[in-house]
Amino acid sequence: MSFTPAQIQAIAARGNVLVVAGAGTGKTHTLVERCLNCLLEAKPPASLEEILMVTFTEAAAAEMQRRIRERLEEELKKLETGERGQPQTRRLGHLREQLAIFETAHIGTLHSFCLELVRQHFYELELDPQLVVLPQEEASLLAQETLDALLQKHNAGRAAADEAVQQLIQMQEREGEKAIRGLILRLHPYTQTRVDPKG
Repeated sequence: MSFTPAQIQAIAARGNVLVVAGAGTGKTHTLVERCLNCLLEAKPPASLEEILMVTFTEAAAAEMQRRIRERLEEELKKLETGERGQPQTRRLGHLREQLAIFETAHIGTLHSFCLELVRQHFYELELDPQLVVLPQEEASLLAQETLDALLQKHNAGRAAADEAVQQLIQMQEREGEKAIRGLILRLHPYTQTRVDPKG
């Protein structure tokens, strides 16, 4: 795959880099090449212990891990078989070390990285150290149950907010509560990304 000038710049840049692009534009490939550039070409070469690579999906994270491991193994094989000329002891040692620590590398989803941080600092956050991420299926069920309870409260209430919710449902004609439920369940994930979700 050939790279665009912006991708080449991201690959060769040093320090923290944020890659933002749409689906199918080569973000994963660019991130992999950037990591490999830091590990193989930088002087001195970086270590996987110094690199954090996060993406949003498990599939992209697995693809990054696979590509990096394969390339490190390929480079090591070239050095061991002499395909790159005289054996380079320091480079060989570096590649072997990177493969040895590969399983501990911070290459994964943003969610898994954040969960790891929470687990490392659970005592400061006053959280149970055995916390887990709620599976999507359970989260959906919990959201439905919470919405049921909330709408029942508003349907039975007489406060101004309750009457406003009742009126909103009535305005939806045939769809009524079903339309409002769908809207709330679509909007809720978006509101949780805002600085002040309740607001």
